[in-house]
Amino acid sequence: MHTADKIIAGSIGLWWRGTPRLNEQKVGCLGGFDSITPDLLDECESQLREAGCTLAIGPMMGNTWRKHRAVIESSGREPFLFEPFTAPEVARCLHDSGYQTLMTYSSSLIDLGKQEDDPPRLLARLERARIAIRPLCIDNLECELRRIFRLSLKAFTENFLYTPISEEEFLAMYLNLAPLLTPQCAFLAECHGELVGFVFGFPQETTMIVKTLAVLPERRFAGLGTVLVNRMQTAAREAGCTEAIHALQREDNQSLRISQRFSAQIFRRYALFSKSL
Repeated sequence: MHTADKIIAGSIGLWWRGTPRLNEQKVGCLGGFDSITPDLLDECESQLREAGCTLAIGPMMGNTWRKHRAVIESSGREPFLFEPFTAPEVARCLHDSGYQTLMTYSSSLIDLGKQEDDPPRLLARLERARIAIRPLCIDNLECELRRIFRLSLKAFTENFLYTPISEEEFLAMYLNLAPLLTPQCAFLAECHGELVGFVFGFPQETTMIVKTLAVLPERRFAGLGTVLVNRMQTAAREAGCTEAIHALQREDNQSLRISQRFSAQIFRRYALFSKSL
């Protein structure tokens, strides 16, 4: 478990330092658990109040870079790699204990046999803007990840519950994935040598899990996210994958609209919960 400010009952982590701020409230997070009871929730809330927190958010291990969310709906499909999968009892217990839904997310399935080419006009416009797209360079992975980290700080600053992390923590998370990665796991978009967008994922058998998409919020890069996702999915299909998962997307996010362009079918939904303390 990422170091928590306090551990309850051996497995429940509590965080109140460096947590996101929301509506000027002091946020305390609870997470890292596979199950929870009303009595344990009461104990967590008491500890967070003592730490000066006015709002509890969970399940979340301190910030949204780490494991967070609870499953609220499921088709029954087996969990995918690194999915924050929880039993229905977790969300039910939170709801019954007075927690409200703070944000919802979903994971969707894409049939790679139905891939379509990028619109020629969009490709032409991006080419005129001197945008070049290339696969991840595995032989220079740490350097590539440092560039992705710097772009993430720019692209995600306005995201819901955004909290910056250090480059060292970011590298530690993603370098752990190195044994899973291939050049088809990420595509980088550059403009005059500057990284302006990327898509990042990892394979699981015949499935490509599309984990993170980021593009600088400038008008000249409109449509680049769709092209990046399509480029990754095309490469995955050519490498033998038959499907892609667009993983853990916020349901009010632009990336969900990109998924809809690929006829995505939602198979799991999740929520973050909050409660005033």
